[in-house]
Amino acid sequence: MAANDTYDRETVYQKLYQQFAWMEVPPCPRCGTCNTASVQVGVIGLTIRLAATCSKFKLIPNGPKPGNWFCNTCQQFFDVPYDQPAGAKA
Repeated sequence: MAANDTYDRETVYQKLYQQFAWMEVPPCPRCGTCNTASVQVGVIGLTIRLAATCSKFKLIPNGPKPGNWFCNTCQQFFDVPYDQPAGAKA
Protein backbone atom coordinates (compact mmCIF):
# COMPACT_ATOMS: atom_id res chain seq x y z
CA MET A 1 0.00 0.00 0.00
CA ALA A 2 1.42 3.35 -1.00
CA ALA A 3 1.62 6.25 1.45
CA ASN A 4 -0.79 8.26 -0.75
CA ASP A 5 -3.42 5.49 -0.47
CA THR A 6 -3.24 5.67 3.32
CA TYR A 7 -3.45 9.47 3.31
CA ASP A 8 -6.38 9.50 0.90
CA ARG A 9 -8.32 6.93 2.95
CA GLU A 10 -7.62 8.85 6.15
CA THR A 11 -8.74 12.11 4.55
CA VAL A 12 -11.97 10.52 3.31
CA TYR A 13 -12.58 8.96 6.73
CA GLN A 14 -12.05 12.28 8.53
CA LYS A 15 -14.45 14.08 6.19
CA LEU A 16 -17.13 11.41 6.60
CA TYR A 17 -16.63 11.30 10.36
CA GLN A 18 -17.09 15.06 10.66
CA GLN A 19 -20.16 14.94 8.41
CA PHE A 20 -21.87 12.36 10.62
CA ALA A 21 -20.52 13.56 13.98
CA TRP A 22 -21.93 17.07 13.47
CA MET A 23 -25.17 16.19 11.70
CA GLU A 24 -28.48 17.01 13.34
CA VAL A 25 -30.39 13.88 14.25
CA PRO A 26 -34.06 13.49 15.10
CA PRO A 27 -35.09 12.45 18.60
CA CYS A 28 -36.35 8.92 19.11
CA PRO A 29 -40.16 8.86 18.99
CA ARG A 30 -40.21 6.10 21.62
CA CYS A 31 -37.89 7.33 24.38
CA GLY A 32 -37.24 10.96 23.33
CA THR A 33 -33.44 10.83 23.40
CA CYS A 34 -31.36 12.56 20.73
CA ASN A 35 -28.79 9.75 20.97
CA THR A 36 -29.79 8.52 17.52
CA ALA A 37 -27.96 7.59 14.33
CA SER A 38 -28.41 7.63 10.57
CA VAL A 39 -28.81 4.08 9.24
CA GLN A 40 -26.50 3.13 6.37
CA VAL A 41 -26.40 -0.14 4.43
CA GLY A 42 -23.29 -1.98 3.27
CA VAL A 43 -20.09 -3.32 4.72
CA ILE A 44 -16.72 -2.01 3.59
CA GLY A 45 -13.63 -1.17 5.61
CA LEU A 46 -14.23 2.57 5.77
CA THR A 47 -17.83 2.26 6.93
CA ILE A 48 -16.92 -0.40 9.50
CA ARG A 49 -14.38 1.98 11.01
CA LEU A 50 -16.87 4.85 10.91
CA ALA A 51 -19.55 2.76 12.64
CA ALA A 52 -17.08 1.79 15.36
CA THR A 53 -16.07 5.39 16.07
CA CYS A 54 -19.15 7.56 15.46
CA SER A 55 -22.36 7.13 17.45
CA LYS A 56 -24.41 8.92 14.78
CA PHE A 57 -23.59 6.28 12.14
CA LYS A 58 -25.40 2.91 12.34
CA LEU A 59 -24.19 0.30 9.86
CA ILE A 60 -26.28 -2.71 8.91
CA PRO A 61 -25.47 -5.51 6.42
CA ASN A 62 -26.81 -5.33 2.87
CA GLY A 63 -30.55 -5.66 2.70
CA PRO A 64 -33.63 -3.56 3.30
CA LYS A 65 -33.27 -0.88 5.95
CA PRO A 66 -35.65 -1.38 8.88
CA GLY A 67 -35.70 2.43 9.30
CA ASN A 68 -33.76 5.54 8.33
CA TRP A 69 -32.78 6.24 11.95
CA PHE A 70 -31.65 4.12 14.91
CA CYS A 71 -31.96 4.91 18.61
CA ASN A 72 -28.74 4.06 20.45
CA THR A 73 -30.60 4.17 23.79
CA CYS A 74 -33.62 1.91 23.22
CA GLN A 75 -32.03 0.04 20.28
CA GLN A 76 -35.00 0.56 17.92
CA PHE A 77 -35.14 1.63 14.27
CA PHE A 78 -37.54 4.43 13.28
CA ASP A 79 -38.46 6.86 10.53
CA VAL A 80 -39.17 10.57 10.77
CA PRO A 81 -42.33 11.80 9.01
CA TYR A 82 -41.51 13.41 5.65
CA ASP A 83 -42.73 16.86 6.74
CA GLN A 84 -40.66 16.82 9.96
CA PRO A 85 -37.07 17.93 9.35
CA ALA A 86 -34.27 16.01 11.07
CA GLY A 87 -33.52 17.57 14.43
CA ALA A 88 -37.05 18.90 14.93
CA LYS A 89 -38.80 18.11 18.19
CA ALA A 90 -41.37 15.35 17.86
